[in-house]
Amino acid sequence: MPKELITDMSKGLNADSQVHISVAFLIKAMIGISMLIATYYQVQIRFAEHENRIKELENKITVLNASVEGMETQHIEELEEQNRSLMQRLGLKR
Repeated sequence: MPKELITDMSKGLNADSQVHISVAFLIKAMIGISMLIATYYQVQIRFAEHENRIKELENKITVLNASVEGMETQHIEELEEQNRSLMQRLGLKR
């Protein structure tokens, strides 16, 4: 390094500038940490929203399954009734 640069650096650094560097570093660290915390909470909120959406979908699936079961039961009963009426027409069962 040239001697001029070394002497300029030694003149530029004193007790006050070291304090300013430390304060600037602390401010940057606080901003970084607060950004990390904000990001963490945003992620937590999104996970909670996704969890609620999954629960809603599970409830809808349960309702749909019950509805399909009811429709199947009704269809089976209709088929049994048709079967009985056809057998009565054929005279196999009264």
